[in-house]
Amino acid sequence: MTVRVSRFWLRVLTAVAAALLLMVPAPTSVAVSQGGVRDTADEAARSIERAEDVLGEQLEEVGIPGGAVAVVSGGRVQARGVGDAGAGRAATGATPFVIGSASKSFTALAVLQLVDSGEVELDAPVREYVPEFELAPGEPVDEITVRHLLQQTSGLDDLTGGPLLASAADGTPEEAVAEVSGAVLVSSPGERWAYANVNFVLAGLVVERVSGLTYGDYVQLRIFDPLEMTHSHVASAPAAADGLSSGHRFWFGLPVATDPTQRQATLAAGYLISSAEDLGRYLAMYLAGGLAADGTRIVSAEALETMLAPAMDAHLGPWADGQASHYAMGWFRGGPWGDDVVFHPGNTPDTSTLLLFSPAEDVAVATVVNASNESPVPGNPFISDRVTRNVAHAALGQPVLELPSFQRFYLLFDLAVLIPLGLALWGLLRASRAVGTSIRERRRVWRGVGVATRTVTAAALVLLLMTLGWASAWTWAPDLALVVAALAVILFLTAVLRLLPLLRRRDDAHAAAGPASRDRLPARQGPRS
Repeated sequence: MTVRVSRFWLRVLTAVAAALLLMVPAPTSVAVSQGGVRDTADEAARSIERAEDVLGEQLEEVGIPGGAVAVVSGGRVQARGVGDAGAGRAATGATPFVIGSASKSFTALAVLQLVDSGEVELDAPVREYVPEFELAPGEPVDEITVRHLLQQTSGLDDLTGGPLLASAADGTPEEAVAEVSGAVLVSSPGERWAYANVNFVLAGLVVERVSGLTYGDYVQLRIFDPLEMTHSHVASAPAAADGLSSGHRFWFGLPVATDPTQRQATLAAGYLISSAEDLGRYLAMYLAGGLAADGTRIVSAEALETMLAPAMDAHLGPWADGQASHYAMGWFRGGPWGDDVVFHPGNTPDTSTLLLFSPAEDVAVATVVNASNESPVPGNPFISDRVTRNVAHAALGQPVLELPSFQRFYLLFDLAVLIPLGLALWGLLRASRAVGTSIRERRRVWRGVGVATRTVTAAALVLLLMTLGWASAWTWAPDLALVVAALAVILFLTAVLRLLPLLRRRDDAHAAAGPASRDRLPARQGPRS
């Protein structure tokens, strides 16, 4: 769904690991506002060339089919595409991609526009605008404010909700919010940061209720159109007509093309569609203090300052190599680049994005690629995110980090799943051959232990899939979900086949003992007088 740097998947990877142990196109360029120009034209050209080169090299190294990058430098947006956008189409700077959780900044901007107009109060309770928002009885739902939503400090976290909030199904924003009606807060509102898509689904509903427009229509009219983002969309049908890039999910290390996931239920949290060139225009607005290229004010400087002010510590863990970061409103600050840099990654099940800008350096970078890899197992390098990070490093003239070996990771992953699957299948074959054979008495206990062990393991794997939700697991890690389900089925069938001889031996024993037992009974005596 969206950026998946979450405690949900960190918990999942531990459970999954335990379960497994058991068993080049022409560039486009547009002029924007010239305020705060830093780079010369030559420097800007070198910046986009470095970014394009690194993007192309790393996509080829990893096997991701295509992507695009835009660099805003010296008051100019330059965008280039690399590789394949699907159906034999070359990726260009104008190719639309689903941008994942980078959508959150658009939602925060929309709310701040309404703050500018006096229609939204940041410190007003969310229920003032979305009265149907409910939590478990006794939870302080009325204390959660609009500011808490935008700063991810509502007390809700990424474990909250069901299939809609996990991008495993689609519906309406109202239905997505209804999934938290029985939720218990993990902290008091405003106490600490916790990433949760539902915060921005709620913020999108605030935009709808106040403006009288759907969230998508509002973003189109108030953000996309004024910024001339002509290849940006709020629904998949017009995006497809505009050449929407395909997505890709990794199956055991091989990228498999998909129709890119696009969810209206969580549109405000992670499913807007845009091109690298358009995202460059969007970032140029931030560098210009809230102004579009033609001088139109999109948001006030005061609101922009509020939006970008770092609030709570935000923990990105391995994604940021353990470096400290903060969350503002729909944006992170710090991480690998230091507090002066504003950024937000975005992941859907089949695309990856990184938006980044530095007001101090007057430079911005937008990168989109048409694959994502979120398999929640130890050692996963989250390779698509590493690629987008390196493109940003290259554009900024910083050292490009060496990529972890994607091939080595998937070699180990494939072995880790094939070995238990192979052993389980061998056990199933042996069990099928032993169905008609007799069991020695001394082996009956061990056979019973084997049946119990396989049954418990199969039940644990089924419980794991139930806990994750099959739809969610299939959406975000289909190869792993398939392996877990297959192991559960094989182990259960093996247990049944191993149990049959035990049951037959018991029935045979009863049958053999029956006549002898009757012979030992005393003869019936007649009634006494």
